[in-house]
Amino acid sequence: MVQVFILAVAVLPPLFLAAFFLTHFRHRFGLSLGAKALIGGMISAPLALGFSILLARLGLPVDGIAGAAVRAWMGAAIPEEIAKFLIVWFYIRRHPDCDSAGDLFCGSVLVGIGFALLENILYVTGAGPDWFSASLLRGAMAVPGHTIDGMVMGVFLAWWWRKAIAAPLAVILALMLPIAAHGLYDFPLMALNVAGSTHQGTPSLLQIQLLTLFVLVLAVSAAAAWWSARAELIEVFRRPHPDIDLHRGDDRTLRFWRWIGWAMMLGGGAVLLIGLVQLIGRDIEGAWMMAMAILPTAFGAILTMRLPEHGETPPNNWPRAPRR
Repeated sequence: MVQVFILAVAVLPPLFLAAFFLTHFRHRFGLSLGAKALIGGMISAPLALGFSILLARLGLPVDGIAGAAVRAWMGAAIPEEIAKFLIVWFYIRRHPDCDSAGDLFCGSVLVGIGFALLENILYVTGAGPDWFSASLLRGAMAVPGHTIDGMVMGVFLAWWWRKAIAAPLAVILALMLPIAAHGLYDFPLMALNVAGSTHQGTPSLLQIQLLTLFVLVLAVSAAAAWWSARAELIEVFRRPHPDIDLHRGDDRTLRFWRWIGWAMMLGGGAVLLIGLVQLIGRDIEGAWMMAMAILPTAFGAILTMRLPEHGETPPNNWPRAPRR
């Protein structure tokens, strides 16, 4: 019974985010393709593992700070984001139900969430007696991080579909930016393991610098999440030629997400304030509290976004997008 409860705790954060993107407005994306995107994201995890094994054969350094950088990019960011991109490009993009730029955006996000879902299950259920702290940390940082990588990838693939950016550049950015963001997220954490825990004694200058870098990366990721959501969940309604499957969600559903979003923002803001007070008092634990609050606060802000009023929404009777 306890294992079932731990499993439920592990799947709750990714499924919560998946529910938001599936119900917000893109009804035609549908539960069927949404489920397939989530499963595709889970399949990308063992695919990424295979890539990382191949990259490990290059004989790059694995010790010290340089080794942390190698593990962050070659062992995690590059293989994982390539695996997710391949699922989106060769499966989601070619699926008959993927017929708009918005579908490609939502599919990319859900593939990222699917990857986070399997990863979260493995980490949380394998954490033993530390399962609660593992679920809390991953639910606040790792799961939203994978979601943001999918959002950034999806924005540029959506722009590629709409021909808003030159095709090679849009596709390259759709892959390279998530790799950069993912690597910058993992590197300071892996380097901190080499430099020693900041939770024990007075932290060194290197530890403070790495923790500062981690908090800054989370802050930039939060801004990227807000920008991506704004572009594909709000501003897309105001395009002269909106996506063919763009349908405003019903007011009750949108109100439900806004209430949750405000609760997340209030809770995250309180934790951020407490962490800031601790930092002013020279308590390094305040930085960790701020780190845990940044991404949930950002997603709270996303959930509170208001769609244009019905009168502002362009008609939905545009021709079907061409298949690629």
